[in-house]
Amino acid sequence: MASRREQAGLPKGAEMRVLVLDRLRHMVNPVNRKQIGDAVAQRLRLSPEQLAVREPASGGGDSTRSFVDWWSEWACNDLKHIGVTEQPGRGLYQLTELGRTISDQEVAQRHRERGRRYRSKQREKSESETAGSDGERVDDEEVRAWEDELLDRLLSASPKAFEHLAGALLQAAGFDDVEVTGQSSDGGIDGIGTYRPSGLISFQTAFQCKRYKGSVGSSTVRDFRGSFIGRSDRGIIITTGSFTRDARDEAARAGANPVDLIDGEALCALLKEHSLGVRTTQRVVEDIVVDQAYFDQFEDTQ
Repeated sequence: MASRREQAGLPKGAEMRVLVLDRLRHMVNPVNRKQIGDAVAQRLRLSPEQLAVREPASGGGDSTRSFVDWWSEWACNDLKHIGVTEQPGRGLYQLTELGRTISDQEVAQRHRERGRRYRSKQREKSESETAGSDGERVDDEEVRAWEDELLDRLLSASPKAFEHLAGALLQAAGFDDVEVTGQSSDGGIDGIGTYRPSGLISFQTAFQCKRYKGSVGSSTVRDFRGSFIGRSDRGIIITTGSFTRDARDEAARAGANPVDLIDGEALCALLKEHSLGVRTTQRVVEDIVVDQAYFDQFEDTQ
């Protein structure tokens, strides 16, 4: 069965890398994620129906982001990993010296090489994690994902502690003047902050915290939106659980104040990204390549 991407005639990941690289070469760098997505959409002459296609969420349902926006950002990050783009600031991308001259074929080759290195590292990691000190395989039940451990810890936190953690996360993500309110009189608003993506504009943003194991429904999104209208430009709901499809549809409803949704999986990733309660230890892995040209020189000796 064809995917929604295929049914809508939207490009594959490899094509998005080429498109994003081409658009970056025709734009004044640096540019933000939205500008890149818009440029790709214009280049492809996408219809309103194609622009409306949403990227499937990892936990089921649909993301609040369109396919074009999501995959344009993915392409920028993928190009960054192979040295073609760099980030001079949060949410901004620009070409490197290599990015201005590299061919599409070399981009594809570098991507394949990176994929091979990644798979090799994953195999090494899997072997080290599933082998005991005597070389025997460890029972899978003994290998617990850090995300599950983190979510259990968040679920055991008090409501007030979770609200203050959410405030700390927003501050780490670049919000200013973050205030945790958490009062019943605030109609579901647990805090408020100001996000300034540039020096030109700012957004008052209210946030609400939900320590759930289950799913947050559309009524929660509607009630929350009603509580911050007239007080904030947009809202964020942060949960340890997930969101129903209806909740995601309601959050992205056209003509309504936008509500961004952060589920448990995304929350774990953000806490890891900003090193909030999560420590990451980097392991050094050697990438060894045989230099064929070195050995070829001996073939010509007499």
